[in-house]
Amino acid sequence: MNGLQLSFGSSWLWGLVALVVVLCGLGAALFFRFVPVTRADVPAVTTRSAVGDTELAGGFYAVRRLEAVNLSALEQQIAQTARTQRVSGSLDDLPLVFVHRSKVWGFPDVTQVWVEGDFVHIYSHLVYGGSDLGVNQDRMVGWFAALGIQP
Repeated sequence: MNGLQLSFGSSWLWGLVALVVVLCGLGAALFFRFVPVTRADVPAVTTRSAVGDTELAGGFYAVRRLEAVNLSALEQQIAQTARTQRVSGSLDDLPLVFVHRSKVWGFPDVTQVWVEGDFVHIYSHLVYGGSDLGVNQDRMVGWFAALGIQP
């Protein structure tokens, strides 16, 4: 009889654990999908003036010569990226700030575009976590390829 009760008790416990896990996963999915990302959530950037690309933990940073980049076309390319929303900025009011969300969980990544001197700076970085699994670099390289922008 004890074995029967133990079996019933443990299946009830596993069911409760499974329910808690599902509810936590659903809560996390809803949080990441709907949490607003504001200008205050955008990470600070230490700028550099050397043309090229830099892989960062959780992001990607690129610098291009201003004459090599059509800012209007870049702005349109970024804005047309799937699951992207402009947070702030325009060509007349830099920096441009966009939020991109991952397809399944809705994890937000932030892209900033600004001009300093003769250089265009593009910085794309995750908001939560420690690794973006290379998606920011892939996204940015795709924009560059579509617009014919070389390092």
